[in-house]
Order: sequence, then C-alpha cells, then structure tokens
Amino acid sequence: MTDKKILGMPRMCFFIVCAVLVIGIAIGSFGDLSISETLTNKTDIGDFFQHYGNLLSHFLYPVAGVCIFKGLRKKGKTYNVLAWGILGFSLYWTVYSFLDTSGKHLRKAYGYIAAESSVLPLILAYLTWIAIAVAVAFIAYQIIDDEHSELLIAIGAVILIAGMFSEFVNEWLKLVGCRPRYRYLITLDDPKSEYRNWWEMVPYLKDESDFRSWPSGHMTKATIMFALPLITSVLKNKKEWFKYAGYAFAVLWIILMGYNRIHMNAHFLTDVCFGVLITYCIYALVYTLVFSSVKSPGRSLK
Repeated sequence: MTDKKILGMPRMCFFIVCAVLVIGIAIGSFGDLSISETLTNKTDIGDFFQHYGNLLSHFLYPVAGVCIFKGLRKKGKTYNVLAWGILGFSLYWTVYSFLDTSGKHLRKAYGYIAAESSVLPLILAYLTWIAIAVAVAFIAYQIIDDEHSELLIAIGAVILIAGMFSEFVNEWLKLVGCRPRYRYLITLDDPKSEYRNWWEMVPYLKDESDFRSWPSGHMTKATIMFALPLITSVLKNKKEWFKYAGYAFAVLWIILMGYNRIHMNAHFLTDVCFGVLITYCIYALVYTLVFSSVKSPGRSLK
C-alpha cells in the first residue's frame, strides 16, 4: 500500500511549504541586508525566546525514544535491552541538544561564571535538563498507545534519525558557507563591506559564532515540529483533528522562530528559509525510506 502522506500530512502541505521557502530564499537573495536593517530590534522578550524557544523542539526526542521503547517492548522480552538502550540514548541526545542550544544561558541564570564559580551551579543546570528530559519521557509514556509496534518504531526512528542527521548537515554547511552574521556586520563602520550572499561560500574551519550564519541552526531544530502529526497518530485519545492542529501549530511556531532569528539580528531571511527547507527535505526523505517498509495497519496514519 502506497503512503500518500509526508510526515502524516497530505503531500500538498509539504510542497506548499517548500514553495513558500523557495520564494523566501529568492526574496532574501536580493534583499537580505535591507530586510535585516528593517526588522532587527533586540528586545528582552525576543532574547528570552531565542535562548529557550527551541525547548519544545527538543521535547520530541524523548517522545521518539518512548515510541521506539513501547514498540520494541510490545514485540517481546527479546527486545527489552535494545528498547531501554534506545530510550536512554534519546534522553542523552535530548540533554545534549539542550546544552548545545540553551545550556550556557541556564548556567548563567544559575550564576555560573567560568573559572570563577563553584561547580554547584553547573551541576544544577545539568540536573535541570536531565529532569526535564525524564519528565517529558514519563508524560509521553502515559499518553502514547502501544497498539501498533511497527508504527511506533517507525515514527520514533524518523524523528531520531532525521533530527540528528539534519543537525550534523547544518553544522557542516555552516563551516562550508561561513557567512558573517548581521549582528557582527552592524559592529563595523561599513556593514556592506563584509556582507556576503549565501552563495558566496568561503569555507571556514574555526568555530566562531559570528561567522556561522548560514543556514540557521535554530530553524533546523525548530523544523522537527513538523513531526507533530506523527505523534498525534499514536496518542491513546487521538482525534482526527489533532494532526491538523499539530501541523498548524508547527507552521506558526516555525514562522515565529524565524522572525525571532531575524529580529534578534542573528540570521538573514535566506539563512532562516534554508534552515527549514533543508531540514524539512531530510525529514521527508527519511520518512519515505522508513515508512516504505512499514507493514502496520496504521501505516497510512489515517
């Protein structure tokens, strides 16, 4: 049976989003600098959102781990060790992603100063992230059913594999492209002198955040929200409208996150659009490959 969906939604949704992103890239290719000049205006609310807004995206990793855990456990005791191992890895990856995106901000909030503070604030920050990841996994375990083991495993695999691979691709592209961020350019007397279009790639192997604008890593992480319709299909009390609500929320959330990245002078419009487009295509590809072998009655995600 051919699956006519992508990430649990009609394929047309995928193509429409991709078309809008391509249009955004075309507009940004000619107006990135002027768009950033118009929209940039750092605010306290915007600063908080850019530091912690992506936590919702990270929450889907332990949810994916729980899906695989339940799917493997349903297959029998033979898979118990593997089930626990994958669940543990999903929690590890969640904490790792937390630390990579928001770790330094929480450490700072706890009063940690490198080479000056005691180790206690650092430990508290780590324990906070671990507690959040475990709490999300516990809640997910309570609300996700175990009706179709193959479907659960497939959904979890799509989220974990596509999520991790897209982050690796994003980090590699940042080094290959090495585009100066707008927040760096505005510190210069003549911002246009060092402005670089996204296609003017100059490989840069040094880890300096001010030169890693393209594509947006925050948007790579935010794009995982497009997997929400998959999660709604395996809830114990699922409703048909849940997946459409989840998709609508994902679209609105990604728009808000994208605006925030430009508003806080961290990225250009093309950085934001490429971050979503590349990641969305990776998710669609992984989804297609994984679900091509799923034989579960719930495969069509109806």
